[in-house]
Amino acid sequence: MSTPAANDTPESRKAVFRRLVDIYATGNLSALDEVIAPDYVGHASAGDRDFEGFRQSILYFHNLFIYGEDSFQVNDQFVEGEKVATRMTAHVKVRATGEPITLIGINLARIENGKIVEEWNTWEQLQPPGARQQQ
Repeated sequence: MSTPAANDTPESRKAVFRRLVDIYATGNLSALDEVIAPDYVGHASAGDRDFEGFRQSILYFHNLFIYGEDSFQVNDQFVEGEKVATRMTAHVKVRATGEPITLIGINLARIENGKIVEEWNTWEQLQPPGARQQQ
């Protein structure tokens, strides 16, 4: 019976995704190759993207929002085999106005050999109480 590699445990897979969250919050694009595989494929509402597309999406969202090192909260994480499911909350400010907003997100990442090779994610803005339109 073989022992799983250190980067193949459920806790190490969770840690890979949490490291990605830290990299995203700081906009440290040079650190992306620590956690993203060269053949990465991401599935988002804007369409599929590769490693470079992911880099560009970070730049895009950092142009829209102001992030702090503690902007993201990982609320829940579950591991099943190679996949890590993560529920997150992001507290950011709109760059153009300084308005604080809260985003909630769900991510499913497939992690092999300590790197994310594929992921699916969705984010939406949490509406403040009373912001829903009356029907």
